[in-house]
Amino acid sequence: MNLTLSDQFTYLAFWMSFARWTAVLMQIPIFDNTSVPGIVKILTCFLISYAFFPSVEGTLVAEVRLVGADNIWILMMFHTTAGLIIGFLVKCIMSLFIATGSILTQQIGFASVSYFDPTQGQQVGPFERLIEWTMIILILTSGALVPMFKGVFQSFFTVNFSNADKLLNSPEYFVLFFKSAFSASILLAGPLIFANLLMNLVFGIVARTVPQLNVLMVSFVVNIGLGLLLFLGIAEEFFQVSFDLYVEKLGEWFQFITST
Repeated sequence: MNLTLSDQFTYLAFWMSFARWTAVLMQIPIFDNTSVPGIVKILTCFLISYAFFPSVEGTLVAEVRLVGADNIWILMMFHTTAGLIIGFLVKCIMSLFIATGSILTQQIGFASVSYFDPTQGQQVGPFERLIEWTMIILILTSGALVPMFKGVFQSFFTVNFSNADKLLNSPEYFVLFFKSAFSASILLAGPLIFANLLMNLVFGIVARTVPQLNVLMVSFVVNIGLGLLLFLGIAEEFFQVSFDLYVEKLGEWFQFITST
């Protein structure tokens, strides 16, 4: 049995779409989890690429005709790089919650309490995983991933080979994006940072007035207990603000992608 391609340009255009979707999806939460089988990740990327391909086929075929079938590696590199940049920005939005969890772990006194997570292949603390998975559940159940898929879809028209330089000619956006992500992490951890500073001030005064008291041991226990109680009290507001920040940052990302 001989297999022939009825339309070589359409076939090559599909793999351009697959390359970009794979580069994006492999970086988002759950897909970057090592416990998810690789075949599941690839098949999911293939199905999503197949579902969106009819809408982007014209743009991608025009790009393939522009460079020619012999130079298809140029387009493959471009779409893979574009997907990596777009996906990395989405991943950075989720990273601000992981950074917040790391700050909370340090402030409460759980800095020495960490474990090796085989699903992520790295050392993590208790708050990082708690906040990350809570946010993932909130995002999935609220449908907040829809703008991400819509943004990636629109990027085929706004970030294509004919205007490849536009994405890299926006350094001010990347500076403001990472600056705002850092500020958001400090904002979310602000209550516990302030409580920790206040408690250290109080124990500093106690150490001066009651020198026979082992302030180090007492402060360690009180720091953990007070930190957990404070986080319990602000948990609802914390995750509400976190979700609002996620939606805000994703909206900024969407505007950047669609207006590039």
